[in-house]
Order: sequence, then structure tokens, then C-alpha cells
Amino acid sequence: MTAPDLSAARRADCALILAEAAGADGMVAGQVLDTLHEPQTHEELLEVHRLKTGAMIRGAALLGCAAAAGAGPGLRSALGTYAQELGVAFQIRDDMLDVIGDEAAFGKPIGSDRADGKVTYVDVLGLKGCENAVRMCTAAARAALAQVPGHEFLDFLADSLAERKS
Repeated sequence: MTAPDLSAARRADCALILAEAAGADGMVAGQVLDTLHEPQTHEELLEVHRLKTGAMIRGAALLGCAAAAGAGPGLRSALGTYAQELGVAFQIRDDMLDVIGDEAAFGKPIGSDRADGKVTYVDVLGLKGCENAVRMCTAAARAALAQVPGHEFLDFLADSLAERKS
């Protein structure tokens, strides 16, 4: 038995959250769109990454809510929005680092997306547009938590991810 300290209802809630994040309405859907439909526009990229990176980070945040006592619908909604925006900002920054990053720090060859023929946020928004998009997603993530007590670390995390070099 996993998570023996959680009630059966909480374990079931966690299983549902994970299934939704990873399944046909989450990461799997994003992967299908990414590989079979090859996104070309900002809107298509946004949909893919909301479903992939965003859904998985959102799922992780909601798993914490499901496992914790007292995480009601308001907190779940706030953290879900925060995590979804954080996931998109992370992906946009990742696309930027594939162009301007330090290969040793980034951990993969710079330019690999272009070499693979993938359209990225940099292709559709440019680097300046990507910087703006990362700032907007980060601001939306932080705004989602404005009414949540003790959100300072999550604000710091969002800011750190927006400026990451690897």
C-alpha cells in the first residue's frame, strides 16, 4: 500500500489528479498535438505546453493539496492556476535557453530544437516577445496566490524559474 498515512478518499483523489494530469486530457494530449500536428503558431504552442508542462506541474501542486489537510477548493484553484502559468513560463524560458543558453549549464546542445525542425516560442515570438511572455506568465502565477497566506517562497520560485540559466 502506498501513502499509508492518507485516507482512502485522499489516495483516490491523488490518483484522479495524477490520471488527469498525465492522461488524455493532459500530458498525453499535449504529446499527441506536439508530435502529430507539429504546432506552428503561438496559440498552438501554448495549447501543447499547457497540456504537457503546465498540466504536470499543475498536477504536482494539486497532489500536494489533495494530500494536505485543509486544502479546499479556493486554495486548489489558486495553486492550480499558479502551477499552470509556471509551467508555460518554464517552457518558454526553455525554448529561449535553446537559443541563448550555455550548453554546459543547459545540459543539452544549444540549437537542438531548430536542428530537429521544431517550431518554438522563439520562432513565433522572438527573444524579446519570449521575455515579455515569461514575465506575463510569472506575474499571472504570482497574482493567483496574492490572497494565499505564506506565498513568499512560491513567488521566489516563480521569479527564479523566470530567470533560470539552465
